[in-house]
Amino acid sequence: MKKKRKESEASGRSNLPDEISKSHYSLERRSRLIKRCREDGVVATVPPSRGASLFLTPSRGLKRKIGCIDKATQMGRSVRIEDDYVTGGSAIGQGKFGSVTVCRARANGAEHACKTLRKGEETVHREVEIMQHLSGHPGVVTLEAVYEDEECWHLVMELCSGGRLVDRMKEGPCSEHVAAGILKEVMLVVKYCHDMGVVHRDIKPENILLTAAGKIKLADFGLAIRISEGQNLTGVAGSPAYVAPEVLLGRYSEKVDIWSSGVLLHALLVGGLPFKGDSPEAVFEEIKNVKLDFQTGVWESISKPARDLVGRMLTRDVSARITADEVLRHPWILFYTERTLKMLPVKSKLKLQNAAACQNESGLVGGNKIVDDGSLDEDYSSPFSSSESCNSEYHEDCAWIDALSTAVSRVRISETKRTKLWGSTSPLDQQGSSNMKTNLCKAF
Repeated sequence: MKKKRKESEASGRSNLPDEISKSHYSLERRSRLIKRCREDGVVATVPPSRGASLFLTPSRGLKRKIGCIDKATQMGRSVRIEDDYVTGGSAIGQGKFGSVTVCRARANGAEHACKTLRKGEETVHREVEIMQHLSGHPGVVTLEAVYEDEECWHLVMELCSGGRLVDRMKEGPCSEHVAAGILKEVMLVVKYCHDMGVVHRDIKPENILLTAAGKIKLADFGLAIRISEGQNLTGVAGSPAYVAPEVLLGRYSEKVDIWSSGVLLHALLVGGLPFKGDSPEAVFEEIKNVKLDFQTGVWESISKPARDLVGRMLTRDVSARITADEVLRHPWILFYTERTLKMLPVKSKLKLQNAAACQNESGLVGGNKIVDDGSLDEDYSSPFSSSESCNSEYHEDCAWIDALSTAVSRVRISETKRTKLWGSTSPLDQQGSSNMKTNLCKAF
């Protein structure tokens, strides 16, 4: 009898991975199961998808990085947050379900952000799971640890000391150069989320944070949800001014994030939201019915490629709305951010190379390459890394003039023709000096 009991217990442990894959457990229960699996020599990394085997079959969104559970999501443990962190710091933000404050690690004194959520909100489990699932990307806020007490959950995350993007946007509309850099960073994170099977559903400047170096981080995954390829989502979620029209109809996909990012781009370029109203219901009516005009008014000062991109992102036809990858490859994005210029024709390359050289001399934002994993190239310069403000139209207007002067300085003319034209033997490249460029800019 004893032998049979031991055999049955052993078989129960061997079927543990199947037990986990059959249903979606809470993190507290899953942490205990993972601990038992680890004792048997099995390692898990991310929450399982429904109908998929977590340990045996790699699927869309399966985390490749091993060991992220050790770093975060230790829910249900007996250690209190006060044992590891000094809490009660200055307030960073206040939301509907909780608050965010500064806390300091007792071990090394490093400052972190602590998001405190009241118990009873089931979204905290989903938020932690998704943040853990997306960990490792430079554009996603890092989740360090999770603590639990009688009343609240405490999520300890990296502190983005640069503040929120919405606070920077209060200074006024951004130049197209800065707006393109911001949108590219946001879309790189959105593309990564979609590739990992996650829809954020609440992209807005309040949820986009900045590091001390000016890098962009996407935060607040409280409304995010996992999605499989070809799946349609239901249920209204998001912020009224940024919600996509198909969300209001109750059936949508990951392209709702493209719409919200299009609203963000609209606000960056013209300093205002496309849909307004005295109440959420009035805003929803505008989202469903108002036809946007990108040809007149304030849009006359915006370039046609920028208007084209906004229109493609804010189309109500979901099938015609572009994807995150298509946004990153749009000519307007490439013009301001792509250094390699591999996808442009030769004539465009020459123009953009000259403009890029001038912009670098003027201290404007540099470009970057899109690497295979959807992250930023090491040479990338943040839109907020320079001292230039969003109102840098002066430099933008001078870019074409400086590009022209640079092109002229590269023209090779024989000594005989040069003498006939200018009556001087001085080299032509001296005519394209920095003083000449400054004078050209002032003249226009």
